[in-house]
Amino acid sequence: MADTEKKCDICGKSFANSDKLNQHKIESHKGEPAKVRRVASQSSRYKATGIAAAIAIVLVVGVYFSENQSSPRNPIQGVECEPSEAFVFHVHAHLDVIVNEKSVTVPAGIGIKPNVCFYWLHTHDTSGVIHIEAPREIVFTLAQFIEVWDNTPGISPSFEDATYGDTNLKVFVNGTEVKEGFDKIQLSAHDEIVIVSGNVPPSVPSSYEFGGL
Repeated sequence: MADTEKKCDICGKSFANSDKLNQHKIESHKGEPAKVRRVASQSSRYKATGIAAAIAIVLVVGVYFSENQSSPRNPIQGVECEPSEAFVFHVHAHLDVIVNEKSVTVPAGIGIKPNVCFYWLHTHDTSGVIHIEAPREIVFTLAQFIEVWDNTPGISPSFEDATYGDTNLKVFVNGTEVKEGFDKIQLSAHDEIVIVSGNVPPSVPSSYEFGGL
């Protein structure tokens, strides 16, 4: 009958037969108590297992945070945020927001993260002037600007709050009502854009004095 696989009772290694097991004990464990060897072997295995587990935990935590913590310069609907203002393509449009025939202030600092970056669409003050600044000529839309408005930390009110969540807003570009969606309304140089919530005033602004911008 063929000899079956044998396992060393000192270190736990397996051998094809008794002869190989005996030779292993002579060469590796001569004069050493079996109990001591088993403890040492188990201790090594426990240490290795513990190190592997610790590495796995670090990797899992790292992946979790990298996937769940957004970068402070994440793009918004394709609008990038640059460390400094880009002037290769540099034009301006103006936005008025009118709610129930009363003007609502467009917040300063839309699209600006202090000491971090400037989105290609941003406002520096409360004049309503939209600065369109990009490293190349790009077509931007009103929808993109509103998304940047609503996703810039610390900006109050949000666009939805400023318009009281009205879903039936009217838009006028250079005095003419445009019935397309916000994502179809382009922001072009020196456009005067008016968003109206509620009653349309008797006179809607059709132009803006950009003062050299």
